[in-house]
Amino acid sequence: MPNTFAYMILIAWPFIAMLLYIRLPIVQATFWTIIGGYLFLPVRVEFDFPLIPPLDKESIPAISALIGCLFIKKINLKLLPKMGKERWIIILLIITPFFTMLNNQEVVNLHRGLTFHDAFSSIVNQYLMLLPFIIGMQIIKTYEDQLVLFKLLVISAFIYSIFVLFEVRMSPQLHTWIYGFFPHSWVQQSRFGGFRAIVFLGHGLLVSMYLAIALGVVSSLVKQKVKFYGVSPWVVLVYFFIVLLLNKTVSGFILGLLLFTAITLLSNLKIQKLSLLLIFVVILYPALTILELFPHEYLIQMAMDLNSDRGQSLAFRFHHENLLLEHAQQKIFFGWGGWGRNLLDDSVKDGYWIGVFGMTGLVGFVLIFGLTFLAISRASKSSLLLMNLNEHHLLASHALIVSIIMIDQLPNTSFYAFAIFLIGALLGRANNVRSEYQNHNALIL
Repeated sequence: MPNTFAYMILIAWPFIAMLLYIRLPIVQATFWTIIGGYLFLPVRVEFDFPLIPPLDKESIPAISALIGCLFIKKINLKLLPKMGKERWIIILLIITPFFTMLNNQEVVNLHRGLTFHDAFSSIVNQYLMLLPFIIGMQIIKTYEDQLVLFKLLVISAFIYSIFVLFEVRMSPQLHTWIYGFFPHSWVQQSRFGGFRAIVFLGHGLLVSMYLAIALGVVSSLVKQKVKFYGVSPWVVLVYFFIVLLLNKTVSGFILGLLLFTAITLLSNLKIQKLSLLLIFVVILYPALTILELFPHEYLIQMAMDLNSDRGQSLAFRFHHENLLLEHAQQKIFFGWGGWGRNLLDDSVKDGYWIGVFGMTGLVGFVLIFGLTFLAISRASKSSLLLMNLNEHHLLASHALIVSIIMIDQLPNTSFYAFAIFLIGALLGRANNVRSEYQNHNALIL
């Protein structure tokens, strides 16, 4: 059971956010409000009021950031993108639950049919989920904004690494000590004769994913020779490599290694092509799986060769993924909705993608993952307009980081506020590059 402090910190977070917006520039204040909430607020603690979705560590920081931007910084923040494909994708995402409800009014496996209240609650929840994207898209515009964002990611990951190293050595106890309960299965945090940290994220996979993203960010800053308080970025890079390795998560280490290798060794154009290739794989994954064209057996065998336990874990995930995919195809367009209707009695859902596909159908899947594809493809096109190599590299690296985040949604679920904010920031920067280029040409003419 959560202790009193767990609820008190959730209540206090909007007030903390307001102080941040009073004292800090908007990018820093928004980062620490949204990403800080993701990193430090308690897992699975929420306020469940009537008619609206539960308020938790995802929604409370997003609402707080919206209030801070509108009423303290007083910027002209639109509640929806004012133009472009992203506006229509978000509008369609928000109204999709209504069509899901209309197609799911029957009882299924003792799960009740959906009602208008469920549709309304899902619409509000969908918007709150997208809020970090909407905010990030409107406040990250310039190269300097993007550079500040990257530096903040490194600083936050360094702070978090202290807690990670503590839990790796002492076992994952911080969430229990501070918030009164352990948020997940203890056995899943035991790896290679030791422990991996969960800190306040609820699972070691999420911690390693954040560290992997930080490693990719530092790899980009290495190329730009950006120092951190006088410290060489290479020192920071080696440090994050060590911490990521010590956290004992194979998938996180592989993704971090991929980011490091691609960002440091590939040209900007090749980084862009790799980003597009990866997001294409993600979007096509359901079709490839249905048609039995995806190399599941090959990946299982590779995992078996590395570690038999990890291979069995991957095989287990793929097995249940296939069961859920067969179930999802019965409501192929708009999905089964919530309340467990998208699940089977004996199924286990790990990948974010299958949860989206099962709950919102093909339409919801294409819209959510298509929004990320839009950000990556627009960044790829916009980067060609940049003459400055550092700006080009930062935008290309950002796109690759986002594509790696989406790759992680196939076996795992890490599509939370920090990821959504980064995707919005990528699209915001890409849009601004294109806008500046058009304005510059208009002035010349």
